[in-house]
Amino acid sequence: MSDSNANIPGQSTGRSKGRIGCLVIVIVLLAVVAFLGFRAVRAATAARSALQEVRALQGLDRDALSSLDPSSLAALRDRFARLEADLTTIETQAGPFLSLSKRLGWLPGVGAEAAAAPELLQLGKQTATAGRAALDGATAVLAASQGGGDGSTLGRVTAALQASEPDWIAAETALNNVADIRSRLDTSALDPRISGPLTQLDTYLPLLETAVSLGKVAPALLGAEQSQTYLLLAQNSEELRPTGGFITGVGLLTIDGGELGELDFSDSYSVFNPNVDHPLAPPDLERYMGAQMLVFRDSNWSADYPTAASVAQSLYQLDTGTATDGVIAFDIEATRRVIGAMEPVQLPGYAEPVTSQNLAAAMREVWAAPVDIETTVVERATSDWWSHRKDFMGDLAAAARAKIEAGDVDFGKLAQALYTSLQEKHVLLSMNDPATMALLENSGWAGAVDPGDADFLLVVDSNVGWNKVNALVDRSTHYTLRPQPDGSVEAELRLTYSHRGQPIDGPCLQQTEYGDTYDDLQRRCYFDYLRVYVPGGAQLLDAQGFEQDTVQQGSGEAGTTILSGFVVTPSGTEEDVVLRYQLPASVIQGDTYRLRLQKQAGVPAWPVEIVIDDTAGVWRLVEGNAQASEDVRSTTLRLGTDMDLTYRKGVAQ
Repeated sequence: MSDSNANIPGQSTGRSKGRIGCLVIVIVLLAVVAFLGFRAVRAATAARSALQEVRALQGLDRDALSSLDPSSLAALRDRFARLEADLTTIETQAGPFLSLSKRLGWLPGVGAEAAAAPELLQLGKQTATAGRAALDGATAVLAASQGGGDGSTLGRVTAALQASEPDWIAAETALNNVADIRSRLDTSALDPRISGPLTQLDTYLPLLETAVSLGKVAPALLGAEQSQTYLLLAQNSEELRPTGGFITGVGLLTIDGGELGELDFSDSYSVFNPNVDHPLAPPDLERYMGAQMLVFRDSNWSADYPTAASVAQSLYQLDTGTATDGVIAFDIEATRRVIGAMEPVQLPGYAEPVTSQNLAAAMREVWAAPVDIETTVVERATSDWWSHRKDFMGDLAAAARAKIEAGDVDFGKLAQALYTSLQEKHVLLSMNDPATMALLENSGWAGAVDPGDADFLLVVDSNVGWNKVNALVDRSTHYTLRPQPDGSVEAELRLTYSHRGQPIDGPCLQQTEYGDTYDDLQRRCYFDYLRVYVPGGAQLLDAQGFEQDTVQQGSGEAGTTILSGFVVTPSGTEEDVVLRYQLPASVIQGDTYRLRLQKQAGVPAWPVEIVIDDTAGVWRLVEGNAQASEDVRSTTLRLGTDMDLTYRKGVAQ
């Protein structure tokens, strides 16, 4: 059989071809395996290197970055660059594996991680690109601030910011990609060793986004393309008003290519032309302060800063004939932080140099007894004390300008001072240019009332007592949400005001009379016109703690509802205000509840407690910088910046 079979024509040749074909396939497979193995080795090497960089970045102290030390920033930039290169290598070498991994979600134990691998890799790569590009721009700007050359330091920085525009654009593009990828990732199913760093990334991304926004918007603000003239509003937060404080001083600043022009400050009362007609005062300003017309010093009556800034510009132009390109408002805390970057600041005619520690005391002292002005109460009444009591701000601005132009400033501390002041609304910006304004609004620096599309809370106090008591008044917020069986939602807001001043004899008197000293203006009762901004469609059910017949409900900015009233807190006492209101049912979407808390400008961070009282289940905080109680039924935080919180409903315990 074998002999006859061997003689079949072509069979031997066919077997030989079959063996050769199998051999070729085996060789090809071995080559592919070897190739993939080689690529896998390169990918693994890059992965180990990337992991080292990630761990180093995780260990960074975020506050240490604010020092803007050139060597530290350069080292950080190099880490991001190496991470970017490593992740690119992994993407290139592990491509065949990654294309398959998305189909491996069925694998027990690691399926979720395998399926998410491609997006996780892209998330890391885009984050590294954003960090590297942003630091390319930052190091160039820092070098300009510390090196010599023609023009002022600020002028060189402006030129560097303009030249580094491609870096900021590249960083912005990468960050947009990060946000897109992050929105598609469900971290709940991932291993904590992966979801943990992603949560940490979420805390760092806003800082990077803010730095990129600042890099993009700064050239326009500094007059890189054309000269800009800004209206400066010095707000006294010790006499609180909706956007940060009573407008005590006004300045006009011109800047062209980073070079500062004239900088003049004057008393806000001086901005008034009696020969032109002024608009009528808002009804609540007339009711609680007796104002018949709206004048410049009261222009920040709206809690929406873009609106208030527009009113300020219009009134300033009406009274002076001068048009401006934007409005910058700042309060005492912002001034203190900025002075901290250039202290000590010596002012001509003043005995002691000004520092961040003695700023407030110096302002109060000079207010009571201006330099070269008579100091007794009787002499002040017949002198020009009134027109000089606020000279301090102009003298301080001139001295600060001289230090900036000479480069005698810690630019790391200055950048940190400006950044934290913008984040915490001690500085507010509004610009006429729509593109610049859009960047400011996206960064949260425009002070706009922005309720979002869920639950919303913004508490706005206005001192209408012609005094400076807010430095002695603390407030706290207790917010309780009660979902009802019929699907409706009831909210209870309790606001507690504590006046730390000495108790006074007699009744509280709301009057315009000045005291003998600045301290006299702080030893008075707190007269507060309170506005609470809540979602549009909310309905007031009950109000307690207000003066009789002052509670009102009305429409507010950006489609909100305002619940308002008049509250009086005597010195040395504590007062509670309670509002109970019906919320639109839409604030809860299925098992998700979202709350946006906005901070009033000019106010220090204050404690907030949030309770969701629901017998049908327990709501757990899943997003937001707050601390849940042990039984997760309440959440506490200190509201120093605008904040978004997200809760998810679970089974009742």
